[in-house]
Amino acid sequence: MRRFLLLCVCLWIFLFVAPLITVGRNAANDVPTLPVPTAEETEKKELSDSGVTVTLSRNGSVEKLPLDEYLAGVVAAEMPALFPEEALKAQAVAARTYTMKKIAAAPAAEHNGAAVCANPSHCKAYAPLSETAAGWSGDAEKYTEKILRAVEETDGEILLYDGEPITAVFHSTSSGKTENAVDVWGGNVPYLVSVESPGDKESPRYEEEKVLLPDEFKKKFSEKYPDAVYDENPENWISKISRSSAGGVKSLSVAGVAVKGSDFRSVFGLNSTNFTVSYADGELKIKTRGYGHGVGMSQYGARAMALEGKKYDEILKSYYSGVTLGKIQEKASS
Repeated sequence: MRRFLLLCVCLWIFLFVAPLITVGRNAANDVPTLPVPTAEETEKKELSDSGVTVTLSRNGSVEKLPLDEYLAGVVAAEMPALFPEEALKAQAVAARTYTMKKIAAAPAAEHNGAAVCANPSHCKAYAPLSETAAGWSGDAEKYTEKILRAVEETDGEILLYDGEPITAVFHSTSSGKTENAVDVWGGNVPYLVSVESPGDKESPRYEEEKVLLPDEFKKKFSEKYPDAVYDENPENWISKISRSSAGGVKSLSVAGVAVKGSDFRSVFGLNSTNFTVSYADGELKIKTRGYGHGVGMSQYGARAMALEGKKYDEILKSYYSGVTLGKIQEKASS
């Protein structure tokens, strides 16, 4: 009987007294009793365009403006407003992604500490939408609404690769295939690889021919490469041409000087690195195909896809390999 009573007392202490002692100890030490949520369980706050501020270097000063206002100016300056709406939406997402990548990086000294500038050869073209609209004459209201709608209907959307915003570069017109980033800039970028780009032939800048007399050619080239030695026959000036899979010239030899295709393009002000040089009847003819660096989204290719009924997300995923669409997260703003 005594053994039975002792067992009952022990059971009572275990069931009722011990839990009270534990609770008291936790309360005294301020130890939370609820489980801590994991990083996966904690939702990140998504931001709309109006919730992000862009610092822009323009006309010698730095401006601060909401992302949606900035994007409207970029889309209007970078892509013809008469393009289909799905192409304009693709442009808005690409421009937004590029901008967020810039915002996340350290401010550039050449931008006076701003995230971006209005120089299209360095960042992206920009002008206030009202300024661009002034050149649209009777179509100003229609095109303004179209641009604003492209930004609004993709609000906060960016392109991601492995969860991070991509460098969403774009260009006017490809040669029928876009270029690998490694062939143009020397670094492998998994989402910037060569893809087919039908429809670029509709661009007015798809093909161009530049004609130079031999003396003109020599003068221009020798200004940057004074060590060039010219054969008597101009046919022999160009050799050892190396091309990318998309047709762009990676390197060549000009009058005995090894030159990058991009540098040759710069010297002669060519539309692209996809060029051929021929000599006949006392003239050097340089024919180009495409307009721009050729990497990432082709704007005329996007136009062609939109006219075929493709949506902006389809357009973007066809030009940027392996990407997903996501939203701007709070941590990405500055």
